[in-house]
Amino acid sequence: MITYYRDETVAVTSTYVQVEDRRFRLSELRYVWHRQERPDWRIRRRTAGRGILNLLMILSAFAGFIALVGLIAAAYGESRVAAALGRLPFPRDTLLLVAVLLLALGLVPLLWEWALHRVDDSYDRGNAIYEAWAEIGGTQVLLLRIDDAARFGKIYRALQRALGQ
Repeated sequence: MITYYRDETVAVTSTYVQVEDRRFRLSELRYVWHRQERPDWRIRRRTAGRGILNLLMILSAFAGFIALVGLIAAAYGESRVAAALGRLPFPRDTLLLVAVLLLALGLVPLLWEWALHRVDDSYDRGNAIYEAWAEIGGTQVLLLRIDDAARFGKIYRALQRALGQ
């Protein structure tokens, strides 16, 4: 027996397909097809979350640019005030603020990595509900219904390979 796909709920082998507690022999499957259904609220929430993360990443880039311009302006203003008072024009307070911001910026790559991973994952999972159907003994039977496009593709390809043997 050859195993084409296996995870915690689905198994596709050369002799049967098992989805959770239901098992179908491959010899029973007369015709197998798939289709996409309209997204439900969970999928719409995932798509909305992806949009919000994209917006937050864009806004954080703008905020970083504005903070950089502000720091340069503060350093320039502080050095001009120090020169007017007859002191050495050294922007000590601004440099202290820059040091604190640089320490805080150490977290930015971690946050961006998390956000980018979430966005990539939402694109991989797709924007629909995916179903695999089969005709068994003259009746149409829903074999599988999931909202993860990448996982569904693996399962359906495994099913095609198993049926092709």
